[in-house]
Order: sequence, then structure tokens, then C-alpha cells
Amino acid sequence: MAVWQYLLFLVPKTNFEESYAEFIKQETTDYRKETFYFWKNFNVDILKIATQIDGIIPRAEWSSQKCISWKGGGKLYDNDCDLWVKNGFINDFVIRIDLRNNQNVSRVLETVIKICDENKLMLMNIRYEAFEADRKNILDDIGKSNAHSFLKNPITFLENLK
Repeated sequence: MAVWQYLLFLVPKTNFEESYAEFIKQETTDYRKETFYFWKNFNVDILKIATQIDGIIPRAEWSSQKCISWKGGGKLYDNDCDLWVKNGFINDFVIRIDLRNNQNVSRVLETVIKICDENKLMLMNIRYEAFEADRKNILDDIGKSNAHSFLKNPITFLENLK
């Protein structure tokens, strides 16, 4: 993940508290916690979601039926998305939005919010803080992100790394 990318997990609202309690118990790793707890027996139209993501991010050449992946988006930005599928159900759904281009951010957020609204999903950031998928919530969270801090002042951001 690039330092200028903002990561969002898309997770079902259904049984969120119960699923979150299981999710948060996972051991801390160098990467990130797995979100499959949220997706147990939650059925959505995976093909429709994939088609919506196709509209904003090109499908990656390594994409497969197990992991539908997207990469890129243009010369001025590089978004990523992975939709992991197991036994016909989503197992993990994450998107990384390149914050270097405001038009890109707006376009991607519009699609993410639409997917969440249509499928009763909510968002969770890299700090595992959950929130409703609306523009204000997302923009407020972006403002607190490392990606935003880096883009605002890269030297200060790098000097403050511990």
C-alpha cells in the first residue's frame, strides 16, 4: 500500500457488534486483521459489485475467481481493490484510494457509498474504527489518516515516524 493511499474495509452492518467482537480478538500482525468474521453467511450480488468497481478501477491481470482484484486507474492516480470470495460468499473486501487527485477521490467515494447503500454495508478504516458510508464521515476520516498527513506535509510526516 502506498503512503498516499487511504484504506477502507467494506463490511456488512448485519450483526456488526457481534462480528466486531470476534474480529478484534485476532492477534496483532504486521499486516492487518482478517475481516471474514463480518461476512459469515452474508449474501450479496458479487457480480454486480465487481461490475461497479470495474467502472472506476481497471481489473488487475492477476485477478481470479478467488480474489477479484483491481489496480490502477490513470496516470495521475493508483487505486487498488480486492474482493476475496470463498464458497460463493465474500470473505474480505478492501479498497485503497489514491488521495493525490481530488477528482479521483470523489469518483471512487461516490461508487463506494453507492455499493454500501445498496448492500447494507458500512466502512472501517485501518485503525479498525467503523462508520456509516457517507461522504462527510469518509472525508472526516481521510483528514485524520496517515495518507492525508503525508500529502499535506511529507517531510514532517516522515520526521515524525517512530
